[in-house]
Amino acid sequence: MKIGDLVEYEGSHSYGKQSRDLGTVVRLDPEFRDTECYVVWHTTNNEGWWSARCLKVVSKHENR
Repeated sequence: MKIGDLVEYEGSHSYGKQSRDLGTVVRLDPEFRDTECYVVWHTTNNEGWWSARCLKVVSKHENR
């Protein structure tokens, strides 16, 4: 995953109706958090560090 990628949460929780949780990767810290990325979620009022194992890239950021 890279900064700017649109990601979807692929975790195992479910609260009633299953909806897509979409967010954008805004920060990486490979020195201290090599398996995590900072995500700002668009479908919930949430942001923070998330394990890349729980995320799926929906769309790659093209402007690099």
